[in-house]
Amino acid sequence: MRRDNHLDLLRLIAASLVFYSHSFALLGLPSPKFLAWIDLGALGVYIFFIVSGYLIAASWEQDPSLPRFFARRALRIFPGLWVCVILTLFLLGPLLTTRSLPAYFTDWRTWRYLGNLGLYTSYYLPGVFETVRYPNAVNGSIWTLPIEFLMYLVVAGVGALRGNRWFFAGLLSASAALAFFWASRAPSPLVIFAMDAREIFICGTYFWAGAIFRKFNLNRHCSLTLALLAGAGMLSLMAWPRLLGVAAWALLPFPVLSFGLSHSPLAALTRRGDYSYGIYIYAFPVQQTVTFLAPHLGLAPYLLICGGVTLTLAILSFHLVERRALALKPRRRQPAAPEHALVEATTACGMEAPLPISMTGEL
Repeated sequence: MRRDNHLDLLRLIAASLVFYSHSFALLGLPSPKFLAWIDLGALGVYIFFIVSGYLIAASWEQDPSLPRFFARRALRIFPGLWVCVILTLFLLGPLLTTRSLPAYFTDWRTWRYLGNLGLYTSYYLPGVFETVRYPNAVNGSIWTLPIEFLMYLVVAGVGALRGNRWFFAGLLSASAALAFFWASRAPSPLVIFAMDAREIFICGTYFWAGAIFRKFNLNRHCSLTLALLAGAGMLSLMAWPRLLGVAAWALLPFPVLSFGLSHSPLAALTRRGDYSYGIYIYAFPVQQTVTFLAPHLGLAPYLLICGGVTLTLAILSFHLVERRALALKPRRRQPAAPEHALVEATTACGMEAPLPISMTGEL
């Protein structure tokens, strides 16, 4: 299917921001900031959640079926993740661990890493990355995945209860209130199912902002002018980071989705595949490996080496795993049109009747 909007490109940019930001942290350098507010990695994560909120809300609207909804979500997240986790545990770990192989494979913490297969986040493998600047973290990016899937559960729950768009507005308000009054102020994490509950509301607020964009059809207001005005509004609040953080819940979705839902030849950059997920899940292990093997490497060669290896793995992941899994997504059965109506429609258009498709191809 032809996709001529920028949503895939937007996710690729978001994944690249996370990769770029982590490069500084893993080399022990100060991370670059966005508007002196948050680091670029956090910005990339928030972009992911905004886009996801919009698309997942649209997915449920177009096909409110619990089995098909969860089948699509599972096929999007799990196959690529499972391959990454298995390769990490059974290939990367044995190659880089400082323990003997018997000690590595008999340590219960090795097998706890398999919890990532079910989105129960585990970062540690025995003897792996224990001496790097950011020790004992094999894959520091996957913490967002269980939060993402939790958002899917809530959308499905609201949909099953036939909650309307005002219900989503209530979710946004509640999430923003908890993020502002508790999550952003709490000094230590509250861990639930290996998730930092603070991030459920901080990231979740951006997810619900994206969903509201869809539910209230705010995309009809998307324009370069409005995107620039929202950007200018955020820029004007640089001196007040806390106020900017609150305003960003309302303002950031406008430039993000105005760009994501627009059309231009730039969309051709991602027409061969959406490599954003592969970049997101493979970048951190690759970066830690390069840091471990070449601890004194400068930033520029580090970015080139890590970027090249990560992109290669992402391309392989998409074409060998993700695309094949996505091809199994169940499709909503469309009611058959009367034969005479189909003939009239195709004749009037001068072309074959198209198959029904979603507007993004992601749903």
